[in-house]
Amino acid sequence: MTNWCQNRLVVTGAEDALGAWRAAQRGAHPGAGGQVAAQDLSFAAQVPVPPDVVARGDTGALRQVASRLASGPLDAAAWQALHWGSSRDAADVAVTAAPGALTVTFATAWAPPVPWLGRVASLWPALTFELWGIEPGNDLFVHAHWHAGQLVRLEERTPTAGELLAWGYEPDA
Repeated sequence: MTNWCQNRLVVTGAEDALGAWRAAQRGAHPGAGGQVAAQDLSFAAQVPVPPDVVARGDTGALRQVASRLASGPLDAAAWQALHWGSSRDAADVAVTAAPGALTVTFATAWAPPVPWLGRVASLWPALTFELWGIEPGNDLFVHAHWHAGQLVRLEERTPTAGELLAWGYEPDA
């Protein structure tokens, strides 16, 4: 059973750059059964899974990425976990636009998509990216910030009781 990580990504910059970024993120993740419906945020839109990896599909339950590296080629889920930070594409995507900013909320499997966003931020240096993610089942809270294509902050820690409440989770007593 997958633990879902809730994410909030705020992208800021000039309106024309934000519009171009938003359009570039729209896509459908290629899977073993073919394309799924396009959505406003698909990790595969800018960091696509190589065709040979897609062809291998998911060979079973996601094991440790390190063990797969040692034992042979990565299957799709392991490749995605390594390059996106999530073994699955974004889910439950919602985008809110405001002047000079886009807020994207979405869910990922197990952890926030830090590796994916690092690659995307390097492709869009005119934009600033700030990501927050929480996965209470693994006691994980992440806050990451990229400016001018460079990572300027990465904090990974246990969420506080206040953060759990703010994200709609009940802290342990």
